[in-house]
Amino acid sequence: MPGAPGSAGEPPDDAWFAGPPDGHRPRSRARAALFTLMTILVVIGFATYALLPNERRVSNPTVAPTPTHGAAPGGSAIIAGGAPATWDPALMGDAETADVLAQVYEGLTAFDADSNVQPALAQSWSIDDSGQRIVFQLRPDITFSDGTPITAQDVVDSWLRLLDPRRPSPLSSLLGDVVGASAYLSGQGDRASVGLSAAGSTVVVQLQRPAAYFVAVTASPSLAVVPPSIGDTQVGPDLPTGLVASGAYVPVKESDTDISLQANAHYWAGPPALATIDLVTDIQGQSPVAVFEAGQADWIEISPSDASWIRYDATLGPQLRHSDAFSVDYYGFDTTRAPFNDPLVRQAFAQAVDWHELARLADPDSVPATSLIPAGIPGRGDADLSPVHDPDAARAALAKAGFPGGAGFPTVTLTTPGSPYDDGVAKQLKDVLGITIAIEDRPFDEYSKLLDAATGRPQFWELTWIADFPAPQDFLGLLLGTGSASNPGQWSNSDFDADLAAAAATTDPTAQAAQYADAQTIVRDQAPVIPVTYGSDWALSRDGLLGAAESGVGLLRFGGLAWAPR
Repeated sequence: MPGAPGSAGEPPDDAWFAGPPDGHRPRSRARAALFTLMTILVVIGFATYALLPNERRVSNPTVAPTPTHGAAPGGSAIIAGGAPATWDPALMGDAETADVLAQVYEGLTAFDADSNVQPALAQSWSIDDSGQRIVFQLRPDITFSDGTPITAQDVVDSWLRLLDPRRPSPLSSLLGDVVGASAYLSGQGDRASVGLSAAGSTVVVQLQRPAAYFVAVTASPSLAVVPPSIGDTQVGPDLPTGLVASGAYVPVKESDTDISLQANAHYWAGPPALATIDLVTDIQGQSPVAVFEAGQADWIEISPSDASWIRYDATLGPQLRHSDAFSVDYYGFDTTRAPFNDPLVRQAFAQAVDWHELARLADPDSVPATSLIPAGIPGRGDADLSPVHDPDAARAALAKAGFPGGAGFPTVTLTTPGSPYDDGVAKQLKDVLGITIAIEDRPFDEYSKLLDAATGRPQFWELTWIADFPAPQDFLGLLLGTGSASNPGQWSNSDFDADLAAAAATTDPTAQAAQYADAQTIVRDQAPVIPVTYGSDWALSRDGLLGAAESGVGLLRFGGLAWAPR
């Protein structure tokens, strides 16, 4: 992974500042990702972590004394981010919301800075020999921010809220492997038939097939634990009065430009090092670099173009932070309607555009995608499964579909939240296929709703997906699996689904990689989506702010932040 000058620093050696990742989620244009899913930037220091022969994972973290900001205990920091679209984890479908709610609500597990699963509200878990039954053991004496106990039933109830057929979560597919989940979601089954149960201080999960990645799924912020009182009180973007949290921070005040967060005194790992966080949600049109230089933020994301010169700046360069993200920019089609219900038309589009060159022209530092799965995801494989640029084959495919030279091709609109590739895509389709593409930019919130709509979805669209959990299933199954809530193009292919099922059912890494490779070959040949580039995140972080490092899923864990002693 390319590095940048400077280091984010480490949190105290014995501190366990946990936080969940994000399920697939759309980010604003700087870092888009649908529904997303959301996967995870967790900034934490973890204690002992063991993988025993029977696959039982046990952790006994200890909490270090609270670090200090200078000579004073506690301290504060200013973090620049986005405002949540909802305060309900079950309803979130975008990365900016997940960034905030990941600080407020905790899950059973979390990812460390290397995207390895670690214990959070659960102190351990065990998986039976079949791989279809997982038992999570909660930590003793854990409570919500108001001091009321967190129970195993709270966990079950929190997860079932994602499957409520009256108001399903955009990320309901995260629980698709649980017995009875799909039936309950579709109204064909009842709540009691879902394979989630509480037994004392344990949560028991029954899976319909072995799914080695499911423990990682539980780190998604969508699966965070909420209090029974949440009801329908947190549906919208306005901060509710008296919000009760399970995470490191409790939001106490919200304005049009910022959110005030206070350390949760009942946080299971002990009160966070920083007593308060000022989350700036609107920099009012200023440059992020200018905001940082003016001291108006201690941590703020910046663009790759700004990073290109900052790395050589004597003052800002040491404060530059870089991380490769488990994310992919891709184009997709509504495969349920003409003309993109025809694989030949999709193949023509895929082969007409030089996607790798397009990526390099838009950003010389970009990493062109070779498959839908970003580098660094275990089991991804190394084969280049991206579309082959072949204008002659593209013209032949379009002619075979009934549109020789583009004659008679219907009007098509490319709808996006504003992508740097759009104009290049339209030009190459015109030059190679003789097709004119209209481009329609939509505000991101409006755009997300269009993709989520039951009808009237865009014909041709662009997204960025950030992993909910670091596994091929998060990209292939959630984005393209038949019936997935995160499959806006509604593509369906039985051979593809069978490959994913076979990959999930085996624990043999070689066999699993082969099944995922077969599935990706189908994606390349059928072209329901076209991957373009992989993500890369840049930020400026104040000297002395420890723990301000991102992992592949892209969430900054406020609970792991601390100021170095002066």
